[in-house]
Amino acid sequence: MVKDRQAELKKKPSDKKQLIYLYVFLISFFAIITLRFIILRYNINDYMLLFAFTILAIIAETFLIPLPKIGAISVSFALTYSAIILTDPLTACIISATGVALRFPYKDGIGRIHILNDPIYKTIFNVSQYIINSGLAGVTYVFLDNHINMGFEFFNPVAGTAALIVYILLNTLFMSELMTILLNEKFIYIWKNNFLSMMINVVLVGLLGIILAFAYNSYGIGGLLLFFIPLLLARYTFKLYIDMRKNYFETMNVLVRAIEASDPYTSGHSLRVSAYSEAIAKELGLPQGKIDLIKSAALLHDIGKIGIDKSILNKSGKLEKDEFETIKSHPEIGATIIADLSYLSNISDIIRHHHERNDGKGYPDGLSHNSIPLETSILTIADSFDAMTTNRPYKHSLSLDDALNEIKVNAGTQFNPDIVDEAITALRKTYYNFSE
Repeated sequence: MVKDRQAELKKKPSDKKQLIYLYVFLISFFAIITLRFIILRYNINDYMLLFAFTILAIIAETFLIPLPKIGAISVSFALTYSAIILTDPLTACIISATGVALRFPYKDGIGRIHILNDPIYKTIFNVSQYIINSGLAGVTYVFLDNHINMGFEFFNPVAGTAALIVYILLNTLFMSELMTILLNEKFIYIWKNNFLSMMINVVLVGLLGIILAFAYNSYGIGGLLLFFIPLLLARYTFKLYIDMRKNYFETMNVLVRAIEASDPYTSGHSLRVSAYSEAIAKELGLPQGKIDLIKSAALLHDIGKIGIDKSILNKSGKLEKDEFETIKSHPEIGATIIADLSYLSNISDIIRHHHERNDGKGYPDGLSHNSIPLETSILTIADSFDAMTTNRPYKHSLSLDDALNEIKVNAGTQFNPDIVDEAITALRKTYYNFSE
């Protein structure tokens, strides 16, 4: 059964690649239709604007900000939105597509990436979706601007709002579908947790686009360049946030590895528990902020073991009563350590209570169902599952089905019965990522 499942998983990379190629083909085909429609109906009205905005779009795309999993954020949308307001959909398409095609951003471990060393399907996808996004947003703006007279000489707010909505929806839907294929996760979860929360930022960048359009319309290229600098500063501020978040998790990973180096029997335990906890949280549909909190707590849930004597931690036989009592102190020790770190203090309670039980017979505080936070209940199941499915000095591991059955049998006593079904579904899917 396990071998059949593993064989099935080994086929997935090739199937995934075929799905990606098919998806890119469909997007590029739609882009060709969109571009043909626009070319037949619109002309380039301002070649100076086209040249200036294209150069700045390439610069903005070059300094894009990579996201943790896949994809990146660029402030070039402000330029595209300005072009939509100022001129025609064809110009907006060219600016947007050329900016992404000729960019050369830096990627850690690889160096500069450009059109000649990036996989061709990636370039085709990016160029195609930018053509569709900017083209249809531009057509929307022109159509509504011609049919709805708001009395504004420079900017039509109704047309501008509609164009912004069209661009954002298309961009996030295309990227969410790509991530659904690559990460094998639910479309609605990816869209909701990775892009819905970013829409406010995109709208703010769009507002900067209105300012850029006003600057160019009033002062020409000089005004455009003057207001382009704050746009890059906004990009720099957001990059600092992304880097801080990345360093946050990298620091925790290093700390976990340092802790587990002294205990070979639990090597990788915290990383697996973090992955299992994340999978359960996603299955429950929790927001990304909660998921990040649970992942952090899971990574550091056993940090208190650094205060336990190694002879007790590594003992191969059954623990004496006083030794077990010593082991039981590690949640409190861990919570105390974490509470002293301001940027981690919000997970100290989760760490303190990860050995509590639904029936109130756990430790250190004997909490029961209504008093145990959902985040802690998730971590408890993930921690117990990994303990059951890995070999320890004093016991052999259980099979996947036996471990999941143990969780179901103990629902209501050891585990929160409200989340057991979702947890079993998530653990069954995630287990094979770590099985040999």
